[in-house]
Amino acid sequence: MFAASDAKKRKGRKTTEFWGVDLIDSDGIVKQAKMSVREAMKRSLNGSKIILRFNEELQVVRDGAGLLSGILGALSSDYSKFPICEKNWGKVRGKDRVYDDCIEEMFHFQEDSGGRIKQTFLQQMGRSWKDTRGRLYDSHYKPTRTLEKNLDNCPAGIPREHWWWFIDYRNDPATKAKCKQNALNRKKQLYTHTGGSKSLARAREEEALSKERLGRVRGMGFEPTPSQLFRPSSQPPVDKAQTEEAQRMLFKLQVEVTVEKLRRKTVEDEVAAEKLKRKAMEDEIVAEETKRQALESVLSYVVQQQGGELPPDIAAQINSLDGHGGK
Repeated sequence: MFAASDAKKRKGRKTTEFWGVDLIDSDGIVKQAKMSVREAMKRSLNGSKIILRFNEELQVVRDGAGLLSGILGALSSDYSKFPICEKNWGKVRGKDRVYDDCIEEMFHFQEDSGGRIKQTFLQQMGRSWKDTRGRLYDSHYKPTRTLEKNLDNCPAGIPREHWWWFIDYRNDPATKAKCKQNALNRKKQLYTHTGGSKSLARAREEEALSKERLGRVRGMGFEPTPSQLFRPSSQPPVDKAQTEEAQRMLFKLQVEVTVEKLRRKTVEDEVAAEKLKRKAMEDEIVAEETKRQALESVLSYVVQQQGGELPPDIAAQINSLDGHGGK
């Protein structure tokens, strides 16, 4: 699979990491298992599904979150499911089919009425799809090569015509302007996630809950709150200062996302205006050429009517024109 070969190349990421998860079969029997992304992708679950647990914000927690993240990344990197030849994730077709056939068939969880879980999973896949495309361009395309040689270096699992479309799209001046602006925006980020592959939701959950004991299942579907699982005396106190700092950082990140969208829109508008200006200049040149050809036709007709000669004063004016004399 292309997804597997691409995953091996990702710097610092383990492709054989095993996650401790719970499996539930068709009879409702739950058992614990250690599973890697590769094993889960092979669908060797014998009719069982991987249980996903959520916190109050409908974020996946515990080891299931790590396994889910790896599987979503592998699916989004499979360009037989999600073609590379689209300008953005919103234009990619087949997302609902992959969600129904793969994610819902592989994982056991209760859908929320507002569809937030599905939206979050698809957004995560979209980010991975975009990031993988960027890595493919950097690793397989070289500006010093000819187009033909770059096409011959098409990544495995991607049709040659799709790769050609993607190269043409990435080399478009508008796309280059967006990539440059995005790189500048990333340099301005004040906070970075330093928890490795572990999400903030998983880290927060592990700080509040003790390690799960063998054979015990704390619940199905959405994860209960810690107060429902433990006595108040065993629950560690919530650090109010940390909570306020997390909320402040979240607000700041939301502001940065909004500013980035506005900057991106500005770049797109500038590129569109430049294209319109260039088109207007080309139309003006064509119009002037048409006028010149019409004038030459009229002059030719007048010369024929004069027996091949023009009056001296008219001939002098024509000879003074740049490159056009009466003949």
